[in-house]
Amino acid sequence: MALDTDTLLLISGLVIVLCGISFILNTAMRRNDPSGRLWSLSYIAGMLTALSFLVWAVNPGLWWVLAIGNTAYVISIAAIWSGARVFNGRKAYISVGLAAGGVTAAYTAIEGPDAGIWTGSTVLFIGIAVFAGLGGAETMRSRMRRNLNARILSFVLWIVCAFYVLRTSIFVTAGPSSEIFQTYFGSQPATVITILLVLLGSISMSILQAERSGARALGDVTVGVHSVVGVLSAASFMQQWADWVERSSFTGDRLAMIAMDVDNLPQMNTAFGRSFGDAAIRSVAQIVRHYSPTASLLGHTGAGRFVIVVVTAGATEAEQLAIRLQTALVDEPIDPQQSLRATASFGVVDTDSFGYSLPALRRGLDDATLQARDEGGNRIVVGRKTALLD
Repeated sequence: MALDTDTLLLISGLVIVLCGISFILNTAMRRNDPSGRLWSLSYIAGMLTALSFLVWAVNPGLWWVLAIGNTAYVISIAAIWSGARVFNGRKAYISVGLAAGGVTAAYTAIEGPDAGIWTGSTVLFIGIAVFAGLGGAETMRSRMRRNLNARILSFVLWIVCAFYVLRTSIFVTAGPSSEIFQTYFGSQPATVITILLVLLGSISMSILQAERSGARALGDVTVGVHSVVGVLSAASFMQQWADWVERSSFTGDRLAMIAMDVDNLPQMNTAFGRSFGDAAIRSVAQIVRHYSPTASLLGHTGAGRFVIVVVTAGATEAEQLAIRLQTALVDEPIDPQQSLRATASFGVVDTDSFGYSLPALRRGLDDATLQARDEGGNRIVVGRKTALLD
């Protein structure tokens, strides 16, 4: 038995409200999670969208409520993209989403009530397609790229993007009354796509948020119930890193950063179990401690990622440290009983190339490490400054 549009809208609204309330409450329990706050904004806007469309379904005479719903819908998708950027350590650019929402509201108001349910739909569809595509691309880069839940979120966003690109094309060329639009791109298929996005997106973003908060909550470092003295947790390390950059900018010291991503960590966890993966990270952390300069800043910034910050006298000193760490991984097994050894992908940047801007240094380090991973792992890539348009 097929469901009518009003019933589907009601179901979609309930799904959005329940998932949104759950996500927002979980975010509120975490003290400092900027990406979580932006994703919460997405759910708040989504709930406003669902409420607006339900009100219009009950009373079509209130055409202006569609302007609210359309605006909130665009902002909701834009906030997912913005939160993913923050998760990756980049600027949020939520103002871009808010501006797009303003354009959508203005266009809907200009069209007025004559277009009925499709008032403002052209700009709405384009906005959803653009921000879903941007979100899908963002969740496949930098830190999110290696996370399975980020890939699930990316997959859903690309489905939404493709659906709305086709929906916009058919809407503009054939019109909303055409048989192909009503059959494949009408309100009912779009509502089903929305439910898919909300359900899978909620699960993925909740797990991403929990993993990130869990890593921060572990304190001085790092895995399971164990810690490695001298290797800072992500939150503590970021505070110290910012301080080092600010102080070195004042004194003119050259700073270098080495990022070290353990290769194939998900495969280790799958093949040998999570406890083995945790033990491997602890072993790598000890190697980082033993082979890094005494006067260096050491941090565990994510699953299998370590960052070393050092003051250097020469341009090649940081690269030599990366080579020393790479050699140490080969020489020292992470599991002496089975003689298993880890490899890592290394990114190296310094203030000579990227200046004393912490965001620029972080982006350069992420890009260099990602390049090393893409080249097959167990590589060292020295970051070179290019046009850092972000």
